[in-house]
Order: sequence, then C-alpha cells, then structure tokens
Amino acid sequence: MIPFSAIFNRDFFIYLGFVVLSIAGLVLAVSYRRSQEGKVSLFLLLTTALVATYYTLQWLVISFVSFYVSNYAASHPDFQVATWVNLALTILFTALNYAFVLTLGLTAWFAVRKARTESIVLTQGPDETIPEELTCESAVDVGQSETTDDSAAPAEPSVPGPEA
Repeated sequence: MIPFSAIFNRDFFIYLGFVVLSIAGLVLAVSYRRSQEGKVSLFLLLTTALVATYYTLQWLVISFVSFYVSNYAASHPDFQVATWVNLALTILFTALNYAFVLTLGLTAWFAVRKARTESIVLTQGPDETIPEELTCESAVDVGQSETTDDSAAPAEPSVPGPEA
C-alpha cells in the first residue's frame, strides 16, 4: 500500500498550479465577457473553461484517482481496470484537447477580425464609416419626410393618468 503522503510529490503541485492558473484565467475571462459582450469574449470564456476542466480532471486523475486505484489493486490482486475506462479517458482528454484548440483558434480569428475592423474605423475617420444599417434607416427617414400626407390625422397627445 502506498501512503497518502505519496500523492504530494512534485507533479501534484505542478498540476495544482496549472489548475489554479486556469481557474484564475477563467475568472478573468468571465469579467472580460461582462465588459465586452462579443464573440471574442464568448470564445475566450469557452476556451478558458475547457482549459480549467482539462487541467482539473488531469490533476484529479494523476493524483487522487491513481492513488486510490493503485492501493485498491495492491490489496486485491485479481483487480483489473476495465479496458473501456482507459478508452473513455483517452476519448475524453482528446475531445477536450481538440475543443480547446478549436475554441482558441476561433478566439484568435474573431479577435483579429475585431482588431482589423477597429483599425479600419480609426484610419478612415468617422465621416467615411457610416454603418449600412444607419444609411438604410436614414434613407427611409428622408423618404418618409419627403412624402408627408396632408390627410393624416395629427397624433393625439397622451393624457397623464392611470391606464385602464
């Protein structure tokens, strides 16, 4: 039997540091998401959530789960871990790695697009960059103001008081 103090080796504290850093990154991503409200902040939040999940699971499996499984196997010589457990853990960690790479790529792509858009706006000036929606709305407003109808009844002023 392995003593419980054997868990606290160098690898335990390295992976614990990764977990703490990834959770701190997750907290920072949440505060960034609240301030930005865009696709960049959403994918950054998802990326840090995946990293925090990955490192937490890795830390738990490497330290505690392996400790308890190896102690159980030492006291029960006929014990064998099912083959599907290893396969399931491999698939889980591979999926987390691919999802992390995908969300990191999307975060970078949306950040580059946002930075390019902001640099174009800064270089062109405010007079040259009128969004398409504003152009369409202002054209509709101008069109409506030119075609005033004399037969239209004036709008009645609202009367203050309780509504029925």
